[in-house]
Amino acid sequence: MGNRRLDRQGRGTHYADRMHRILGVCGDCGLLWHTERIAFKNGATEFQRVDDIEADGSVLVTPQYEKYGLRVNPRLLPKLKTMGPQFAYALNVPSTSVEVDGDLVYVRVPRAQGASSSPLLFESAWAIDPHIPRGSLLLGVDEDQHQLVLELTAPTNVHAAVIGMTGSGKSTLMRTMILSAQRIGGAQVALFDPSGGMFPLSGHPSVWRGGLFRSAHECELGLGALADSLGRRANTLLYVFVDEVPELIAQRPPIRTHLARLAQAGRHSGVHLVLGAQHLMASQVGPMTLRNIPVRLVGRVTDRTAAYNASGRNDVAAEQLRGNGDFIAVGSGTQRHFQVAVIADETLAEWAQRYPPRQPRLPVRPDAPRRAVTPVDPGSFVSATTYRSAGGGGGSGRHLDEIPPSVLHEIRAYVGAHGREPSCNWVYNLTHATLPTGGFNRDKARRAIAQALERHAAGSAGTRSERA
Repeated sequence: MGNRRLDRQGRGTHYADRMHRILGVCGDCGLLWHTERIAFKNGATEFQRVDDIEADGSVLVTPQYEKYGLRVNPRLLPKLKTMGPQFAYALNVPSTSVEVDGDLVYVRVPRAQGASSSPLLFESAWAIDPHIPRGSLLLGVDEDQHQLVLELTAPTNVHAAVIGMTGSGKSTLMRTMILSAQRIGGAQVALFDPSGGMFPLSGHPSVWRGGLFRSAHECELGLGALADSLGRRANTLLYVFVDEVPELIAQRPPIRTHLARLAQAGRHSGVHLVLGAQHLMASQVGPMTLRNIPVRLVGRVTDRTAAYNASGRNDVAAEQLRGNGDFIAVGSGTQRHFQVAVIADETLAEWAQRYPPRQPRLPVRPDAPRRAVTPVDPGSFVSATTYRSAGGGGGSGRHLDEIPPSVLHEIRAYVGAHGREPSCNWVYNLTHATLPTGGFNRDKARRAIAQALERHAAGSAGTRSERA
C-alpha cells in the first residue's frame, strides 16, 4: 500500500488485505467496472472495460478508525453509501460506514479497542497552534491531525449544542471548550451544571458572577438574569455553558423561556450558548430554540432516530460512533469527524489549585420577599445566600443612601470565609453586579465595610453574652 507513513504499526499486509476485500465486495455486487461500446467513423465497433471503483492507494489511520479511500464513479454513490453491512461482513467487524469527503469515498472501519492509541490530551491539541483567535473554542483534532476549533463569533455558528449519551465524552468536550476560552482570554464564561463536572474550572476570574451555578434554582436565577440583561449589557463576549439542559427544564420550566430568549437575541449582545444534553429534542427545549442552534457536536447516541434528532441530518451515523471522545461536528451544510481533546487530571488539579473553585453570587430577585438573613457556611458548595431587593434610591421610610442589607451580609460572609475585610474594589464589583443602582464608590464602600464589621462585632458580642 502507498502512504506507508500513516501505517504507524508497520502492518502493510493487514491494510492491503482489507482493501482487496473491499474491492472484492464491490466486484461481487457488479460495481467494480462496466463495459462500454465504442463506435468508429468507419463503422467498426469495439467493447472497452471502464473501471468505476479504484483504490486510492492510501490508508488513513486515526486513533479510532482505519479509512480506506476509493475513487468512485459518481453514478454509483447512492448504491455505495448503503453497503456498510456488506463491507462489515467481508471484513469480519461489527460495523462499517461509507462517507464522502471531497473527491474520495472512504470506507471507515473501527479499530480494535486495544489498538487505539492513548487519549488525545488537551496540551497536545493546544500545541498544534497555540495562537487560537479570540471568539474560537478548541474542540480537538480532526482525522487529518489538524487542530479543530469552533468559531462561535462567525455569523453561521453563533450557538452550539453538545449531544451524546453517557460515555460519549460530552462533559469532557464541554470542559475542553471552557478551559480553552479561559486560556485564550478576552471573554467571560457563565457556567451552569447540575452534575458539577465544570466545578474545577469555576474559580477563574473570567467566570461570570464568580462561580458555578449548580442547583436548578440557582440556574434559573442566573439564566433569568442573563436573559433580562440582553438589552442593557455591553457588547462583550460571553460564553454560556449549560449542561443537562432537559433535566434543568424538567425541574424549572422557566429555564426554557430564558434559553429561548438567549438563543434568539443573544448574538446581538455577544452572548453565545453552548448547551449539553444526552438527547436534545424540540419538545424539550422548544422548536425556536433548536432552530437557533446551527452547530451540533454529536457523540455516540442510541439509534438512528436519536442521531437524526441530535444532528438534524439523516446521514451522520452517530449511532456507530465509538464513544470516548469520538465526535462529529455538523454545521453550515458540512460535517467533520474529530477526536475530543481530554484535559488530564493533573492539569485540572493544577488549574483548581491556581484558581480555587467558588460558589456564585446569586442575582437579585426584585420579587423576592424580605426575610431574615441566613448565615453562610464557607465550606459548603451551594451558597445559602438569599439576595433581596435593594437599591440606593427610592423606598419610603429609609434614607436614600442606606446600605442594603444584602451587601452587608455579603461583606460579613467574606470576612467569615477569609478572616479579613474585603477591598473597596471587591465591594464595587459586588454591588455593580447585584444592585440595579450600580457599584459603590470608594467612600460608600468603606462605610459599608465599617457598618458590616460593626454589626458583625455586635452580633458576636451578643452571642457570647447569651452563652455566658
